[in-house]
Amino acid sequence: MIYKDTGFRPFYHRFIAVPMKESLKEAIKGFPLAASGDYILTYGYIDQERGLTLEVLAAARKSEDGFRFAAGNDKVRSFIRIGAVAEDEVYYFEDEKGELAGRYANKLEMLCEYDVSDEIEETRKMTFLDGCRDENYIDDVLVYLTKDELDPEGCWVRIIGLGDHYFIGRLLNEPDQDYGYHEGERIAFFVNKTKDDRFICYSDLNPSRKLTAEDLEDGSMLEAAIRAFNEERNQEHLIEILEILRDSYVWVPCNAVMSEEDEKRLEEMLKNAGDIDEMLQIEEQLQDVRSELEFEKNEKSRMDTDVAYSTVTVTLIDMSELPEDESDDSFVAQLGRAAAGAWKGLGKLCAGIVLF
Repeated sequence: MIYKDTGFRPFYHRFIAVPMKESLKEAIKGFPLAASGDYILTYGYIDQERGLTLEVLAAARKSEDGFRFAAGNDKVRSFIRIGAVAEDEVYYFEDEKGELAGRYANKLEMLCEYDVSDEIEETRKMTFLDGCRDENYIDDVLVYLTKDELDPEGCWVRIIGLGDHYFIGRLLNEPDQDYGYHEGERIAFFVNKTKDDRFICYSDLNPSRKLTAEDLEDGSMLEAAIRAFNEERNQEHLIEILEILRDSYVWVPCNAVMSEEDEKRLEEMLKNAGDIDEMLQIEEQLQDVRSELEFEKNEKSRMDTDVAYSTVTVTLIDMSELPEDESDDSFVAQLGRAAAGAWKGLGKLCAGIVLF
């Protein structure tokens, strides 16, 4: 098979034998039987910063009976970027019995540093994204940025997460136009199928709608958004509700307890009150605050008392036990051993009791 024809999947997490052409001999240097081999056994993985890579495991020879693989070299690490063999005929091995995985386990364990999240692994299985991927950098996709009054512009984005119906990525290059997002920043993007059955990635970078006081005045817009969400509970409808709530005053029924700071503030207002009516009004509020504070203090004191009465503290002292003389079968000796066992069992029971 040839990488240019198959893409990354037959190479990803697979054992691959690539021809030992002149340009690759340096990669196998220091490995046993490197001079007599005609192939290199490798293992494919994805380095997000360097692209699809083949880890060198051992020298190999191909014959009519198949392949023979030499021992590896755990003291030397070498790898081949996929671009160096993208047009070469290579062979891959399923290793269903795990023989190769066991033989070169030390080298494979080193590749754990390139593991990614389950979300990113899931996106690597999505074949509909393949037309948008970079040929060698599998997690990098071409995303078309869109915004009102600007032309659509393609930028490279590295996938870093997955939402319910969208992807999360990081911009890898600075857009030519001012979309309000820059290289290195995160964006959300979607996938759309075109009329000619192609898939494209796009990101709508228009700011969320701006709501006016008139829009929110009678609450009908919020009611409509909630009704739409209840009919179809998806992320788009949820975001619509959150946008409305973001710009709204929301009254939440609750019982609020004023603090001692509120009490002091009301006392200060009482001192500065201008007339009798104002003083009476503030005094009434102040009495309410003091009542609430007194109630809360009493409740806290009651709970502290309950806890004090409901807690049992058991202190156990670990004492070494002398071996008993089991040979004495007299009635007094048996009674003494039974009593000792009972006290020991009671101690274990108390150690496990915590009453509250």
